[in-house]
Amino acid sequence: MNPVLELERIVRRYPQADGSELTVLDSVSLGIGAGETVSVAGRSGSGKSTLLHIAAGIETPSRGTVRLGGQDLAGLPDSERSRLRGRFVGLVFQFFHLVPYLTVRENVLLPARIAGIREAPDIEGVPRDVGLVADGLLAAVGLERRTGETARRLSGGEMQRTALARALLLGPALLLADEPTGNLDARGTQAVADLLFRLVRERGAALVLATHDPELAARAATRLRLRGGRLSADGAAEPARVP
Repeated sequence: MNPVLELERIVRRYPQADGSELTVLDSVSLGIGAGETVSVAGRSGSGKSTLLHIAAGIETPSRGTVRLGGQDLAGLPDSERSRLRGRFVGLVFQFFHLVPYLTVRENVLLPARIAGIREAPDIEGVPRDVGLVADGLLAAVGLERRTGETARRLSGGEMQRTALARALLLGPALLLADEPTGNLDARGTQAVADLLFRLVRERGAALVLATHDPELAARAATRLRLRGGRLSADGAAEPARVP
């Protein structure tokens, strides 16, 4: 099976005011296929978000290769990277990024509206009207009775469940989740984590989860840690490599 995402020897450096460079990622390699789940643990500021942004094509590495769905992102214009990201990637962030004056349903449908997409795959991979797919996802995350509420009226847990439904709307092969429970209480964390892994499993998507929560990280089949710019098996010393 071809990897959904391939990162090969990714380096990311940022110039500093004194003329030096700060290395955030140092020769990071990773491959993940459909249905696989990977957690990346690490302290705040260790580079987890940078890693996910590079994986999604939001940010470009200083050196190294990123392939998304087999497509090398090097040299692609922003518009083409955005198209690939919309086709292959669902994004879940710590801060939800919902539009507060839109309803729950409108927020979920936003990626399709922006892209002009009218159909999306349902749980069985059959193309359906995108509104019907959104309604099914909202039912799956327990928000079928809140679809007409504006996002500003939701609790934190409801906001994150809305964001999860939005991320899965277009049937992405890869879900990238950046501290998805970081702003939730214990009860909300458990509910969102359960939904995240269940929905990813049901849809056969790959998951890369960045978190500092050891219990959440432990739920992934492969557990990695980012420390000193290097990615390693959690608790091991050697960097992980693309299979």
